[in-house]
Amino acid sequence: TLMGTFAKRLGQLAARSLESESSQILRSGAANKRGLSLALDGTLRKSHDMKVFGLGTLASLSSRERYSRFTASMHAVYSAMEGRLDASKSAPTQRLWSRFGPQLRRTEALAADLDEAIGADSASRVAVTPATASYVAAIGSAADDDDANDGARLVGHLYCRYFADLFGGQALAAPTRLALGLGPHSPRHYTFDFGEFGGRRALIEALYEEINT
Repeated sequence: TLMGTFAKRLGQLAARSLESESSQILRSGAANKRGLSLALDGTLRKSHDMKVFGLGTLASLSSRERYSRFTASMHAVYSAMEGRLDASKSAPTQRLWSRFGPQLRRTEALAADLDEAIGADSASRVAVTPATASYVAAIGSAADDDDANDGARLVGHLYCRYFADLFGGQALAAPTRLALGLGPHSPRHYTFDFGEFGGRRALIEALYEEINT
C-alpha cells in the first residue's frame, strides 16, 4: 500500500540520516565487540524491522492526538523503569544506574513534551493502553527478579530504550517538530545532556563497558 511504502521509505531515510555518526560509533567502538554488549547488539540487528519502525513513526507524526498517545505510552514506560532502577536492590543494576542515570533519565522530558502537546498535567489524564500496561508489567517482573536474585534483567530494558534514543532519537526530533507544529525545544525527550562524558560517542562507549562489567 501507499502508506506501507511511505513508512518503509521513512525508515530508510532515518537509517541513512544516522549512518554517519551512529554507524561509525558502532563500527569503531571497542566494548561492543565482546561480552554482553556484543550479544545485545546482535539481538538488535536480528530483531529490528525498519518497516515496522517507519509505520510507527508515521503514525505518531500524523496528528497531535497520535503523538500524545505515543508520548503518554513512553512516559508510562520510562517512569516505571526509572522508578524501579532508582529503587533496585541489585548490585550490578545499582552500579550502572548510579553512574549513568543523570544522563539517561527521560521521564521529566516526556512529561513536558506531553504537557505541551495537550495541556498541563497531561500525563495523569491520558489512558494507558493494554500494550503499554503489559510492557510496564514486564519491567516490574524483571525488577522483582533482579531484587530477588541480584540479577540484571532491567539492564536489558535499559539497553532497549536508551540506546534507541542515543542512536536514533535525535534524527526524529526535527521531523516531529515540523510535522506537528511543536515549539523550538520539542520533543525534549530526544535531547541528552552528556555531562562529564562530553559527547554521544563517549557516553555510548562507557555504557557498553559498564554493561559488560
